[in-house]
Amino acid sequence: MKVLSVFLLSYCLLALMPNYLLAQQQDKSYETAFAPDFWYNEVDGIRLGLRMRGQVPGTFDDGPHRLDAGVWVGLWFPKMPVSYFVKYTNPIPSISDFNSEGSFSLVSGFCTGFHRHGARLDKRWQLGFNEDIFTEAFIFAGTHKHINSEYLAFPVMFQDSWVQFLQAGVKKQQVSDFGTTFFQLHINSGVFDTDQLFLQAKGEMRFSKAILSDNFTLRARITGGAQSNTVPYEYWVTSSMSSAIEWMDSGFYRGKGTIPNAWMRAGTFQFTGSGPNIRGYTKRDVNMLKDGILHGYEFYSAVNFELDYPNPIDFLFSKIPILGDFLRMRSYLFFDAIRGSNMIPVRHNTSTVNKLDVLPVSANGNVSDAGTGFALTLNIPDQLGKPRGFVLRYDIPFWLSDPEYGEDAFHFRSVVSFGAVIGF
Repeated sequence: MKVLSVFLLSYCLLALMPNYLLAQQQDKSYETAFAPDFWYNEVDGIRLGLRMRGQVPGTFDDGPHRLDAGVWVGLWFPKMPVSYFVKYTNPIPSISDFNSEGSFSLVSGFCTGFHRHGARLDKRWQLGFNEDIFTEAFIFAGTHKHINSEYLAFPVMFQDSWVQFLQAGVKKQQVSDFGTTFFQLHINSGVFDTDQLFLQAKGEMRFSKAILSDNFTLRARITGGAQSNTVPYEYWVTSSMSSAIEWMDSGFYRGKGTIPNAWMRAGTFQFTGSGPNIRGYTKRDVNMLKDGILHGYEFYSAVNFELDYPNPIDFLFSKIPILGDFLRMRSYLFFDAIRGSNMIPVRHNTSTVNKLDVLPVSANGNVSDAGTGFALTLNIPDQLGKPRGFVLRYDIPFWLSDPEYGEDAFHFRSVVSFGAVIGF
């Protein structure tokens, strides 16, 4: 029944596309734009596709009946060569205002072996054109399941069953004479299936302020969370990396091989997200995942601090006309720490498919690190003023409070990431 409902929803969403194309041809009340797309992972090989955006003419991605869709084919033709994504969004006039839209969306997608389908309600509050001061809230209900572990760099991070979920969240950012402050609260729950009840709550607060002069900026991030011991494995929070469910939102991480497997399995790459992001322990967490071991935190609190200092490359970037307004090379010192109650680690039992064994031992859950890092940031806001770009980060956590395998606490280590630990 669950699978049938998924395919019925997918069919209804895909059926929207020809209706809008027909409307465009008949009275030009709707416009569509197409663009080729390609990507790579180890299972699909080169994945070729076509992206389509649809909207009412002249609304600039801010009007009714918005459509974002795509279809891709893996040229190595694996067992599941076709991927697709469809999202239909429509504003709700009664809760919408200028730059403060309320909308509902229908979402259906299947990519790299991962199904996700559902309905979402979003609301934004913003005063005028100032995108730096806003409040956003959402509710998202649906179902998801990963059905092909060939795509996963670490299969233990996903359980092998459908998850019926209800998510809700709120985030708020404000700017004052004291600096920029950002707050976020996110709740995941399983409430539609009595056999799969779970609850997880994660909160985050960020702060940044120039100190001494504009060349020195202090950034701080405080996070905390709690979850039931019935939470699906893909939601588990580890010390260094984001939950696996967040990996499915990134083209770099959702399919193995986009980032070379040797780099991933060496603990060189860190996927940051809503978790603690303790960057110096990426290698330790990856070593456990390689052994088929998953561990997480039932309760945790963590801090991340960064102190930006000037560097000559950033100074040269700032002198480039136009581009200098969007391109930055940050240099900073950092300190991370977490204190938490570890969930009992589990390991895949190779003799019994999809069975996990409880391990009698647990990794140290209270750890910290310190070091220096560099981040190349390109941020070009879209036509609505919202941030759009990327961060390529290189960190050197030269001190760990709990190094593994007899390694010295002070040692040269390096971590790379497509994403900031403290995003602003």
